[in-house]
Parts: sequence; C-alpha cells; structure tokens
Amino acid sequence: MEAGRFAEGQFEGKEIRIIGSELVENYTVYIIEVKVGNHQWTVKHRYSDFHELHEKLTAEKKIDKNLLPPKKIIGKNSKTFIEKRQKELEAYLQTLLTKFPYAAPKMLSFFLNFHLYVSFKKILFCNIFGV
Repeated sequence: MEAGRFAEGQFEGKEIRIIGSELVENYTVYIIEVKVGNHQWTVKHRYSDFHELHEKLTAEKKIDKNLLPPKKIIGKNSKTFIEKRQKELEAYLQTLLTKFPYAAPKMLSFFLNFHLYVSFKKILFCNIFGV
C-alpha cells in the first residue's frame, strides 16, 4: 500500500470499534480502536468531536444528517446512556466505512489519526531503506 494513498485514508483490511469510554471532568471520551492490516492504534474523542466531523461530512460529502446520534443535555453522563451512545457512535463509524470503502475523506482520516500512522510508516521506510 502506497503511503500517499494511505494518507488519504485508504481502508483495506480495516476494523474500527469503540472499545470503551472515560469520564474526563464533566464529559465522556470514547476510546476508538483502529485496525488496518497488521497495524492497530487507539484514538480518543468526545461527542463534540464526532459532531464536528459529522458537520463537515454533511457539508462536503452529503452524508445523511440523521446518521449521527443526537445531542443530549440531561443525563448524558449516566452509565446506561454512555453505553447506548457508544454503540450508536460505533455504528456511525461503521456506516462511514461502508460509505467510503476505498478512500476516506481527509477529515475522517485525521479524526482516526491516519496522518500519525503515515508519518511513522515513512520514518520506518526511510530507516529500513536508508532514504
């Protein structure tokens, strides 16, 4: 797989799951596990990050506005709500992978930290081949 194509967010042999959550101050962050081929990393995002991503995707890529679970003000830190939202956000990410099976939009690639993986891959390549 060419590094330039991967930077654009090519998703071959991919798997994305939300494996948990953490309460930070007064908000919840969701722990996203990303696997591509033999490589795996985690990313943490709060709901507002998902919302920002979704706003960009609906504007630029014509994603259905109702795809993302709605905001909630009251009871947003209850265990039951967080577990339900975690499943809904995972389904959201899975749907995005289905909509973009070969090349993800740049904003989704950055959301999943592909740019960090590509930097690591380039350093590894340069060290192995003395470039």
